[in-house]
Amino acid sequence: MKQNIRLLIGVLVLALALLGCQPAATPTPTAEPTVAPTAEPTQETAAMGEGEPVQVALVLDGAIDDQGWNQAGYEGLMAIQEQFENVEVAYSESVAIADMERALRDYASQGYDFIILHSSIAKDAAINTATDYPDIMFLWTDGDTTLDNLAVIRPMSHEASYLAGLIAGSLTKSNIIGMVGGIDIPSTHRSYAGFAQGVAEVNPDAQVLVNWIGSFLDVSAGNEAARSQVEAGADVIFGNGDGQNIGVLTACAETETLAIGAVRDQFEVAPAVVLTSVEWGFSAGIARVFGDYLAGDFTGQFYEISLAEGADLAPYHDNADKIPQEVQDLVDQKRQEIIDGTLVIPVVDFAEE
Repeated sequence: MKQNIRLLIGVLVLALALLGCQPAATPTPTAEPTVAPTAEPTQETAAMGEGEPVQVALVLDGAIDDQGWNQAGYEGLMAIQEQFENVEVAYSESVAIADMERALRDYASQGYDFIILHSSIAKDAAINTATDYPDIMFLWTDGDTTLDNLAVIRPMSHEASYLAGLIAGSLTKSNIIGMVGGIDIPSTHRSYAGFAQGVAEVNPDAQVLVNWIGSFLDVSAGNEAARSQVEAGADVIFGNGDGQNIGVLTACAETETLAIGAVRDQFEVAPAVVLTSVEWGFSAGIARVFGDYLAGDFTGQFYEISLAEGADLAPYHDNADKIPQEVQDLVDQKRQEIIDGTLVIPVVDFAEE
């Protein structure tokens, strides 16, 4: 028995000796982690980058890459991250309206400093949460009520919509123009009214077909409404609202009908037909309100984002040649008059009874 044990020990020693003679294994190289670049701080923002990071959250009812309403809100969050130092951002996308309050309360209970609700129709969520968390600052885009700690961005898109109407009224050959809206609320109604004024100014004989589909998210209904307007003779269509606009612009591309987008630059949705878009100025507006918060100037007020503050027409991109130079010149002239205050486009938030 002792002889067997000695034999086993000898084998183990020999094996260990042979292993010690082998060259050391070369470790497999690993890729370096990619760090997203940050914007160079300005003199103003650099002074704000001391102390604990400011936590900012955004709640959305759709995807951050929807090419419309929700992407515009997300771009506002990214503007905060790029323009201000020492900021941590988070977001929740595709949150159902019924779950908005839960999402807001979740961020508030975690101690976020500045919470953005990007939904026109989630009023109860905004009011209830802001009321229960008075020490946290809230921003509600396109809302209608403020509190001491709840500010509202009011997009004054009627001015850029008026300019879009000048283009549509000048380009139509059938004298039939379409407007497909989501839900008829003050922001979309004032945009429609400004558009109709621009059309009538340059082409009083033109008819504007109006279709409110009753949803900001129904892409299929937006597509069907636009197609019905094309069948009725419309040769230029203005998509006015949220996610349904993707359906509107897709229908225009499929029928080779000129189109105008809304909320953000929607050229990429249908590059062959989108002449321009009525931007609502959320990127600049959200960053502006957050800047006030950091400076200690935040109050529960309405921030009206006008043409001069970013709610302007998007570039014409590759479709500039579809808009005669005299029309482009007219748009430039009227834009400057609006900025100078010599031309005032009325705010019409509700249909006349």
